[in-house]
Amino acid sequence: MSETWQILRDGGLPLAIEGSGQRPSQARLASAVRAAVAERPGGRDAEALAAFIFAWQQHWPKSFRTLLSDELLAWAQDQLPDDNRYLKLRRIALENLADIL
Repeated sequence: MSETWQILRDGGLPLAIEGSGQRPSQARLASAVRAAVAERPGGRDAEALAAFIFAWQQHWPKSFRTLLSDELLAWAQDQLPDDNRYLKLRRIALENLADIL
């Protein structure tokens, strides 16, 4: 797994991979989000990342505006074909993001 995805997992991205137990800073987490989107992930990774982006934007909008950009939202919207899966992933992301943001 790449360092980008490890940072995201440690930051609470809901993926079925082992975390390192280290919490990244907000800035490092935002940088990893941008890097991961640039990789154009697909499948479950993309769905989890999209739910994570929406959770951050909807619950911590000031932090989102400061560290990320709204153009990520368009990418994220295209990654969520299943509303039920989105809600589950978003709930997990919110629980994890609350520790960092």
